[in-house]
Amino acid sequence: MVLFHVLGPIEVHSRPGHRLGAGKPARVLATLLSQPNAWVTVDQLRETTWQEQDAPESAEANLKTYVWRLRRILPGFADGPRIESRPGAYRLRVGAGELDADLATDLAARARTGFADGDAGAALALVDAALRLWRGRPFAGFDPASAATVARLDELHLDLQEQRAELLVALGRAGEAVEVLRAVTTTAPLREAAWARLVGVLHLTGARPAALAAYRQARQVLTAELGVEPGPALAEAYRRAVGGVRDVTPRRELPRNVPLTGRADELETLLRAVAGPAPLVLVDGMVGVGRTAFVVHAAHRLAARCPDGQFFVRLGADLPAGPATGVRAVETGPGGPAAVLGRLLRGLGVPGPELPADLDGRSALWRSELAGQRVLLVLDDVPDGTNLAPLLPAGPGCLTLVTTRNRNWHPDAATRVSLPPLDSGAAAALFRSALGDRAGDIDPAAVAAVVGYCGGLPAALRDAAARLRTRPRWTADRLVEELDDDPCLVLSDTLRRSVGAVRDRLTDAELATWHALTGLPDEFGRAAAARATGLPADLAGTALETLVDRGLLEAVSVDAYRSQPLLRHLAGCTGRTERRTATACPAGASRELRPTRRRVA
Repeated sequence: MVLFHVLGPIEVHSRPGHRLGAGKPARVLATLLSQPNAWVTVDQLRETTWQEQDAPESAEANLKTYVWRLRRILPGFADGPRIESRPGAYRLRVGAGELDADLATDLAARARTGFADGDAGAALALVDAALRLWRGRPFAGFDPASAATVARLDELHLDLQEQRAELLVALGRAGEAVEVLRAVTTTAPLREAAWARLVGVLHLTGARPAALAAYRQARQVLTAELGVEPGPALAEAYRRAVGGVRDVTPRRELPRNVPLTGRADELETLLRAVAGPAPLVLVDGMVGVGRTAFVVHAAHRLAARCPDGQFFVRLGADLPAGPATGVRAVETGPGGPAAVLGRLLRGLGVPGPELPADLDGRSALWRSELAGQRVLLVLDDVPDGTNLAPLLPAGPGCLTLVTTRNRNWHPDAATRVSLPPLDSGAAAALFRSALGDRAGDIDPAAVAAVVGYCGGLPAALRDAAARLRTRPRWTADRLVEELDDDPCLVLSDTLRRSVGAVRDRLTDAELATWHALTGLPDEFGRAAAARATGLPADLAGTALETLVDRGLLEAVSVDAYRSQPLLRHLAGCTGRTERRTATACPAGASRELRPTRRRVA
């Protein structure tokens, strides 16, 4: 329950509707409330209690009397007095939810989190609840010791109104957002960010003359009061209003969303990470672990906060799309990031003749086009930071999600989310889910056998389920036998070619180490790998770490590693130094390189 109300005339609701008035005890309380749960010195209290007049010699004794009166009015605290004292200072104890200013701050933070999670409606309800707490100017009638407290609460009120306008736009209620922003610019005419939003929203509603008029008014205020020209955000909003940006429909490129299994913790980490300005999240994991499906699912959750467009680009043009997402790879071609930027800029409506020829020019134009916009950019299968850097937006309203199969690089100020293979329970749940109506036909022993072959790789589990679903006459035992005889006949081309693409980039030492895994148990140490390959321990260790970076191996401790059964099988499908993309096990592949035969009881 809110006990102290400072967002307007100070009120204490220890008794219904009780108001303190404007006496000196109220001034003491105002000063204590401006610094809740902090010690306030007698000198500070003397200064604010006797403003614009000399404090009497009895000031300290009078303060004790005022505090005594307040203690009679205020309810006690949970474990002691409401107002504590020590020599030369007093402290007002305020619990969670007892001060309306603290409640408003909490509601604003929860609204930002809700918007980041994609629930603009719930976020708007929280913002409206926070705004209803205001009954006037904070600490109305009093000047607390800390002027910064009132300034902070005034700023919070304006931030909430701008946040409300942003949410209204996201919900398709741009007309209401205009009224909110007009109120903000009237109250705080030097608030340039609000002017930029107002010009942008007016342009969005088709009110181009009103948008230009708002810009002229903002510029006049800024030059007259501050002697400065409009900053980048306001200038960009004006450029759009006068037609500097083509009138195109925002892109909605996200692939089909699919449910996730066993990724709740990783998804929560990603959603928390995007609450900051211009967030960048990098998702990595083993081959087949489901990076793309995970990021696409998260992008759908976050799409509402990026109404100006959602782009999806696959940089790994040598890899086909997986069936789980229906993604079609965008062939970036020899131009690399320059070709990707050309495609993105054309998506924003930039005509081909206006595209700069060089990478730096396209990157600069891309950042300029996105200034003041809220765009979601998903970059799938980015090989390294060199390819990523030119594609990153710079605007605070943009969000970038990146997947990579290489773990040996990290962009500045990025949050990294690593996807481990699913545990056995989640893997079994995913396999049963992918079976659909056939899930009831397969017994737990067969599920365990399939999971044993596929490990925790969602791509392999989906392939196995698809194999069974498309062969209605097969039993689960038959599927297990197929996996036992030759997993490559069950796996889709996508997973095998993904592994092949990674393999083709390995050095001879790395390739030899990877092939040696076929003769090792699921978990092994560096010394065992060195013995199996005949390499010196240091070279074997370096090769193992590279296999971890390339997504072919897990590091479970400083000197221990884990390999997935299917990846070990694929390692043995080609000769020790042969480099090619396998489409099936070659006829001459050694039976010793295949997984140990398992049967369902």
